[in-house]
Amino acid sequence: MISIFRNTGVLIVGAIIVSAGFVTSCTSRKTEPPVAEDVSKLYQEIENSDLFLYEGSQKVWRLESKYMRKSISDTGEIKGTPVRLSLYDSLGGIRSTVLGDSGTTSAKKDRFTVWGNVFVRTEDSIEVRAEELSWSADARKVTSTKFVEITTPSGDVLRGRGLDAAEDFSWWTLRNNVSGEFPNFTERMESDEEFNFGIEESGNDEK
Repeated sequence: MISIFRNTGVLIVGAIIVSAGFVTSCTSRKTEPPVAEDVSKLYQEIENSDLFLYEGSQKVWRLESKYMRKSISDTGEIKGTPVRLSLYDSLGGIRSTVLGDSGTTSAKKDRFTVWGNVFVRTEDSIEVRAEELSWSADARKVTSTKFVEITTPSGDVLRGRGLDAAEDFSWWTLRNNVSGEFPNFTERMESDEEFNFGIEESGNDEK
């Protein structure tokens, strides 16, 4: 797994705690050295950055951010604001694009959480709006415990709290408080059109 940064500016920041005892430690053996809690970790602040993840020669995702912060060590999570996440298929095409006010990656870069005005558009023109979404590379799934709204290419709108979905939204399930709007429902039923409601909970409202 390879991570690659491309950025227009990098600022390395480290906090150094200076106290009277530390300053005089050179002249007094009785002064104790600072403890670990007094030293902050170094981190990078990166503006207008691109972060890519490759598995071998295959591009897995691209993370674009106006402002990104990460630990100097390559083991910490990365936080960006705002974020644009592109997920790629095996042929190098973009299968999903995710926008959000803020986002973080896990230390292994195998999990994303995006929150704040989250918007997703897939290559099949499915649109998703949510308060928060999490993507797992290992499970190839998108999940949420927050409010989610899904709009299909046919104009169907489904809303609910809690989501389980494939990463390309080829299938999805809304967990609770589900409702929906289905334009021209009667005509479409009479034409035997197949519906993909993605509803798990029983007793849901349809408008």
